[in-house]
Amino acid sequence: MKASSLRDVSIAELRALLDEEAAHWEAELHWDFASVHAAVAGGVERGTLNGRVLGDEVRPVAYSYYLGDVGRTIVGSIFASRSHRGKGLEEQLAAAIIGEARAERGCGRLECQTLFCTAAGANDSFREAGFESRVRHYMLLDLRRSFPAGKPQLPGGFRFRPVRRSDLHAAAEIVYRSHVGSLDAALNLTYATPSACRTFVDTLVVRAGCGRFDTDASRFVEGPKGPAAVLLASRLAPTNGHICQVSVVPEAQGHGLGLALMLSALRAFDRDGLSTATLSVTAGNERAHRLYDVLGFDVLREFGAHAWLRPPGQIELP
Repeated sequence: MKASSLRDVSIAELRALLDEEAAHWEAELHWDFASVHAAVAGGVERGTLNGRVLGDEVRPVAYSYYLGDVGRTIVGSIFASRSHRGKGLEEQLAAAIIGEARAERGCGRLECQTLFCTAAGANDSFREAGFESRVRHYMLLDLRRSFPAGKPQLPGGFRFRPVRRSDLHAAAEIVYRSHVGSLDAALNLTYATPSACRTFVDTLVVRAGCGRFDTDASRFVEGPKGPAAVLLASRLAPTNGHICQVSVVPEAQGHGLGLALMLSALRAFDRDGLSTATLSVTAGNERAHRLYDVLGFDVLREFGAHAWLRPPGQIELP
């Protein structure tokens, strides 16, 4: 198997593998991968995307890439063609990408969530390389087969309203406050600071960074003391609605706001004729997992969340 830098491979050589990947994730995760496919293809075409490609005598059969972000480097897909899947190529790619990314000047933190990886064994490559790692679940609710009972009801003094552009700062503050001291904030820099949360919220709402933003399903909750909770939803595919984020400020937790937001979003998905709903959650987040279990979500896929900090720094887990 020949190993090459992603920068040395043309888009013509890689196109078939990228097309296969897009079809694979749409079928398996109900995720329209067109925008990611286009971004990766653009990076390959410009020669600006870092990564590795493995190929046989005929064509590329597996690839992975990484890219720089504010304060971190993120590993993206670790994908192998169906004919070569689960034969050790994903582990080989993960090990190579880890070494290459760590060698990059300025890489002080490296993260990967292996949702878009075609072999579970690649998670071992991160653990063996000294990453802090935890299990996450990608969950699915079939709205045609099962629909949660009950109506979305808020306790006295709280009210729903649509999410407005003017709410983005307040929404980011809710997301940040709900994650302070959490496992998710330790493993994912997205939740670690107020500014990172604002970038995350802007990416979801303004830049369609996780599918097209769904204004009908997204809701903001005002309470007696101000902004209390938010749910941000998107369309990952024509028939699939995704819960990108649901957060409740600490002082308002335990009053059913999360349940009410979820019921409201699922009913909006149903009204719009969607057949499925998806979300992801850390397996150790017992409160959230119980809620999703009660609503009828099933685990569709288990994956890893991995984070590494250049010594002498270290990831502090709660």
